[in-house]
Amino acid sequence: MKRTIRYFLLLVTLAAVLAAFSLSASAVEMKAAIGVVETNGLRLRAKPSTTADVLCAASYGDSVVIIREVDGWYLVDYNLEIGYMSAEYVTYKERENVELGDGRAIESSVNMRSTPSSDGDLLYQLPYGDEAYIIGFNCGWYKVKYNGETGYIRSDLMELTEKPIANSAASSLTSLATQVVDYAMKYLGTPYVWGANGPNSFDCSGYTKYVYKNFGYTLNRTAAQQLNNGNRVDNLQVGDLVFFNNTYASAGAASHVGIYIGNNQFIHAASGGVKITSLSDAYYASRYIGARRII
Repeated sequence: MKRTIRYFLLLVTLAAVLAAFSLSASAVEMKAAIGVVETNGLRLRAKPSTTADVLCAASYGDSVVIIREVDGWYLVDYNLEIGYMSAEYVTYKERENVELGDGRAIESSVNMRSTPSSDGDLLYQLPYGDEAYIIGFNCGWYKVKYNGETGYIRSDLMELTEKPIANSAASSLTSLATQVVDYAMKYLGTPYVWGANGPNSFDCSGYTKYVYKNFGYTLNRTAAQQLNNGNRVDNLQVGDLVFFNNTYASAGAASHVGIYIGNNQFIHAASGGVKITSLSDAYYASRYIGARRII
């Protein structure tokens, strides 16, 4: 019995050690590439899943350091946070000139070479903790400036200490919702056309789908189908989808949808074009059936 218990404890300890190693591996492995974010509001998630916790959201044009690819996701370093981004919305670049800011040597005697290769001439050896300024990436090597010279250091031998200069600050979900509304406002007055998906004309669900697509979210096509997107909510927040029924015959579960913009108002594509309407409007108040949160 005692031998069985000791064996079990040994297995538990070994599993813990392996788990710790796998969690820290991303900090020391060779990085794969620089990634460029190709949509606004791209979520950085704790795990490679659309149901995983959201750490923050990146803006269009932001740079990330891609550590590796995982089943359609990239494990990345974004503004010093490690997480996962959908590979669909990130452009992969093995070579890129990009200012990543200061990087710190994480081993003693880290070699800086004249070319991105272990065969390159040795220019300097950085002591542990010393910093070099990273100005690019080349096939697993950081391009750096150090002591007035330009050279290359293996990416597994450095850790970033600041976010890239050109990057936006990682946006909170609240500010992301505000970005959604600001983007939706750009289309005020755009004509309403049944079945239209934009950008020159919209129907109601074509409009909401088009707006959210700009931020990396794929909504279903019709108002009734969009009732299955996101999560049902009772307390409205900016960016929530609001739904109505009986706005025309044979509509199904929902016949109309818009985006809540705050102050008891929503923006939507309806007769007369994209416009802002109060939820207290008698016509819509009597037909309101609920809301879904996408962000």
